[in-house]
Amino acid sequence: MPNAQSLALILFSILGFCVFLALGAFAGKKTGPGKVVTFAGVIALVAVVCYAMYSAYYFITLVQ
Repeated sequence: MPNAQSLALILFSILGFCVFLALGAFAGKKTGPGKVVTFAGVIALVAVVCYAMYSAYYFITLVQ
């Protein structure tokens, strides 16, 4: 089980990837920026929800 610092590092890595993916699509304009931004947003939303559930589970079991 990773500790809280590892969880935060994983979350910010995924969110950073999504931000740079969206910025690259916006700056490059080779693909439809709307589709790439939507895809990155969905990935970021899934990452945040998974992080929230796993960190809640981690801290609840840590207390017991």
